[in-house]
Amino acid sequence: MTIEIELKYLVNDVDTVDKITALLTKKEFVFTQSEQTLSNCYFDTAELALRHQDMGLRVRSCPDFIEQTIKSKGKVIGGLHQRPEYNVTISEPFPQLALFPEDIWKENQDVVKLQSELVSLFSTDFHRTIWTVNGNEDSIVELVFDQGEISANGQREGICEIELELIKGSTEHIFHLASILFHALQIRPGTQSKAARGYALWANKKSTFVLTPLELVPLEPDYSINDAFVTGIEFGLTQLQAVLNRYIEEPSLACLEKTTEILALLRQGFWLFDNYLPLSTKYIRDELSHYIQQLKWVDNAIYLQELTTKTGNYRKKVEYSQQLVSQLKLEKRRMPDVQHVIEFIHSTRFNELQLMLLQLVVSRPTIDDFNGHERELLAFSKTWLDKSLQDLYEVMSGEGPLSSEQYVNNRKLLNRSLLTGSWFGNLYDKNERLEFRNPWLDLKQGMSELQTLYLLHQQLELLDEQPQKLVNWQASKVENLLAVLDISRQNALSITPYWRR
Repeated sequence: MTIEIELKYLVNDVDTVDKITALLTKKEFVFTQSEQTLSNCYFDTAELALRHQDMGLRVRSCPDFIEQTIKSKGKVIGGLHQRPEYNVTISEPFPQLALFPEDIWKENQDVVKLQSELVSLFSTDFHRTIWTVNGNEDSIVELVFDQGEISANGQREGICEIELELIKGSTEHIFHLASILFHALQIRPGTQSKAARGYALWANKKSTFVLTPLELVPLEPDYSINDAFVTGIEFGLTQLQAVLNRYIEEPSLACLEKTTEILALLRQGFWLFDNYLPLSTKYIRDELSHYIQQLKWVDNAIYLQELTTKTGNYRKKVEYSQQLVSQLKLEKRRMPDVQHVIEFIHSTRFNELQLMLLQLVVSRPTIDDFNGHERELLAFSKTWLDKSLQDLYEVMSGEGPLSSEQYVNNRKLLNRSLLTGSWFGNLYDKNERLEFRNPWLDLKQGMSELQTLYLLHQQLELLDEQPQKLVNWQASKVENLLAVLDISRQNALSITPYWRR
């Protein structure tokens, strides 16, 4: 058995082989280069018995040999794949399970029966270029570029990816080489193996990532402070890359809004744990802030979409003024297009940020300078939950209604408080948490609608002649929304926080 440790990147570029060779030469790496054409067939039972055990079975054929490989459950973090694998040379292109070690199977598993039920599900056929790179400290990294396709049930899907496999040395060596590649190629982390993509194609399944609001970091009460921070960063990085892949498949503003939210969740973690982290992590937090700012246009794009879409609540009202319709369409055209966003996703700096987050998770920085009760995660979480709520109370309390400006100005503070709850909420009772958070989430949604109406107000003021009917409707809509927001606000303020119960 070997433990495969590799980084995977999906390529959005041309002349990849020439660019990599030129880069390695320019950087004065010692390397050898070779090529292979590989045909791979993946096997399982019709009921996916191996897949259900998180195992993948492959037979690889090339001119010089035939090899069967079984990979058991591993871990994928931010494009870094770690998993046990077993390789056996065979003479025929059909797997022989009896040749694998007996201890990889579950107790009392009928391997003979499993063998008899094996069928081929899908294949991956690609041309592979291999650079064996010798680095510092006698490290060896195998860098490969695969280009070809996955085939299943008459369907095909392209393969165009880079893998960096650690042959000898530490993971820092593949991180270093990956960082160099960012400057020569348009790439992004690949979180799915060829096998996972093949199974999805065979089952005719699209991406399973669902855009849901403000997921909770999966913390447990017995976690250490260190475990909590690393778990949160790993969770956020996984979510980030899943939503970016979803955007590549189906570009939408909803995906970009979710991207901003996940970046904010990650940054919130660096703020919460700031006093106990190495100074070097401040740069990562600043980079997260940079990209949140880079995506700031997404909010306005969503408001414009709400005003102009044919199925939106505002379209019929907006059509009272043709000049307003033209203005809104012009504003939409000024927003970055899909190609701009795809280039952003594959950019050097954005890849560097994700790699830094991955290195942070893998290295697991030790947070060891706590004192007293702060060593307890629950006590630590309550301190921050109390603080974020107190900040919110200071601007949201009071018997009188708040103005539009007050709600708009307090939106960031509410978001930060909800993000603190996203970090620590899983430590507490679900029903009590939902009872407390839902009115605040309603308030957040209402504030977004208020922002849409404010954008409409701004556009109305630019018109040569304002349609009075639309002006009156907008003012009435704001008034009614403020009344609803005030009810949600008072309701939210009246509920005892779940962490104090």
